[in-house]
Amino acid sequence: MKKRLLMMVLIAISATTLFAAGRQSGHEIKIGIAMSSSDEFNTNLRARYEAHARTLDGVTVVFTSAGGLVSQQLTDVENLISQGCNVIVLRAVDGDAVVTAMDSVRRAGIPLVIDETRVGSMNYNVRVSGDQIYHGRLLGEHLQDLVKRGVIDNPRIGYIAGLSTANILRRMVGIQETCTTATFVAGGAQGFALANNWSTSEAQTIVENWISSGLINQMNVIAAMNDELANAAIAALGGRFPHIIVLGVDGSAIGQQNIRNGRMNATTFQNNARLAAAVLDVSVALARGENIVFDNPTDRIVDPRHVSLMTRDNIDQLLR
Repeated sequence: MKKRLLMMVLIAISATTLFAAGRQSGHEIKIGIAMSSSDEFNTNLRARYEAHARTLDGVTVVFTSAGGLVSQQLTDVENLISQGCNVIVLRAVDGDAVVTAMDSVRRAGIPLVIDETRVGSMNYNVRVSGDQIYHGRLLGEHLQDLVKRGVIDNPRIGYIAGLSTANILRRMVGIQETCTTATFVAGGAQGFALANNWSTSEAQTIVENWISSGLINQMNVIAAMNDELANAAIAALGGRFPHIIVLGVDGSAIGQQNIRNGRMNATTFQNNARLAAAVLDVSVALARGENIVFDNPTDRIVDPRHVSLMTRDNIDQLLR
């Protein structure tokens, strides 16, 4: 009887131990996401992450929020490492400045997924990205089409940037690459005016200064690095320069509103649901040790194909 009782206890202990071990060995996956929350786009993206995570069994998503500060994002990544995340996703505030954080993640033996942003190191497992340059290429192609159709002559662009890092400036580089007839008439040799840290008040002041100085008369296009900056430019123009074409990026709520009312000619729309799903699905696959199929094996990139040009003609189709 005693032997039988002892055997039952041992079986119970073994079962409990196996259950606990099984739960820690891949059935429960914790994904840490380090990203900014400084604008509408990232706030919306976080909501898409949360929505897709709810469809994944046994997956927990932990967020940190750098609020646009590089120094805080470096601390955020260290915090995610200490929380024992199975995978860490990094949407870099500054692609070069986060290299030390990337190295820390890899030293800890944690798979690292880069969400979109171009980074200064290949020390990651996967980058899920359409590349920031796509935004500019789409806008540049749109401008070339407007020239071809006689809507405008050669584009003379006043460009407003919200950040001056090399990665995000690829949104401007893309315009330069695809619209070879364009000239950038503000900002001297750098070709852009900077609204520091995406400041809409600074963007409005920039355009007001272009107006008061007469520089506005050299422009037929104002292109902004996101829709909020473009909206600030629209406010400064105030309807006095109807010939100027305004372009944005992101397809945000304010951008959609300005597309519909005709105050903005085009923006680029990112399907955040598709991006978030791709990032989390790749992260889960890494946590489970599965093989990743890359669109670009050299740079280990998975392309979610989520960026499109948005105009008045296709806005309803894109938002369907």
